[in-house]
Amino acid sequence: MNDKTVNVLTQYDMEVTRTFKGRGTIICDTDKGVRVLKEYKGRLEKLELLDRLQSGADRSIKTDTIVRNKEGGLSVKDADGSVYILKEQIEGRECGYKNEDDVIGAFSAMAVLHSSFAIKPQDGESEEMPVCFYADEMEKHTQECRRVRNYLKKLRVKSDFERMLFGQYDYFFEKAVDVTEQAKKEPRGEYEEYVRGNGLYCHGDYQYHNVVFPKNGAGKTGIINFEHFAHDAGVRDFYLLFRKVSEKSDWSEKLADSMLEAYRKKRNFAPCEWRSLVLRLSYPEKFWKIINFYINSRKSWMPDRNLEKLEGLVRQEKYKEKLLKSLM
Repeated sequence: MNDKTVNVLTQYDMEVTRTFKGRGTIICDTDKGVRVLKEYKGRLEKLELLDRLQSGADRSIKTDTIVRNKEGGLSVKDADGSVYILKEQIEGRECGYKNEDDVIGAFSAMAVLHSSFAIKPQDGESEEMPVCFYADEMEKHTQECRRVRNYLKKLRVKSDFERMLFGQYDYFFEKAVDVTEQAKKEPRGEYEEYVRGNGLYCHGDYQYHNVVFPKNGAGKTGIINFEHFAHDAGVRDFYLLFRKVSEKSDWSEKLADSMLEAYRKKRNFAPCEWRSLVLRLSYPEKFWKIINFYINSRKSWMPDRNLEKLEGLVRQEKYKEKLLKSLM
């Protein structure tokens, strides 16, 4: 351990026997069990709210709850003023997106989480965070698409990736504009009141690497890394994992039905959630992600992977459109 790590860990009531690096973390073997130390860059006020939400989560799942320090706080600082949190480690194996049983288990656990991950307005906590309205995110992404489009138009010499991107731009950009306009016509007040009135929150980054299954097959499913939790309905998490898995399976209708069924067995979508899901899926987010990476990277060298992603996006479009029609 370096001096900085030692200084941070001594602020907790535990004896550390060993430390080693994890994915952006420091994993600690202690007399209280395995703990994970992680830098935290969010608002400190959110941590108490997150602690309350995790404390109320259904006991049939496990979450990596934050460990309080010797003073009773949920975070500590090092000598440089950087903020850290310590979490209980959940042992197990990461959800495999190629394993259909794992995927179904991840959606089932997600529904259980959403059914209990809430704090009613009368508790006085749900007003601390603004409700995330999906149309706002779409509009922001579409504006970025417009700026990149103008940039490409002025570019005299184009790489293979830039030529293909420019050739496909009108189709995906027009779709982004159209879906954004549809989303802006949705009743914001109804959606926000639904989320706020029911005190709903979601994980905010529900991806397969944040779902952990017990290695021996017996035990509770674990859900980790809640630092991006949001004041939004469960459909936000559902959309993220559904899109990620669908992209890797060529938008399989069979798998889509299985994912929907696994979630709906435990929790139903409200009408405003379902409408938002269809709009979220209709928006060409993968296209936005490709151009977002492009505009924020060096233009002198483009990885071949970028061109492969763009070719994959174009190839999969017909499968995605077919699946969307089945949901409408």
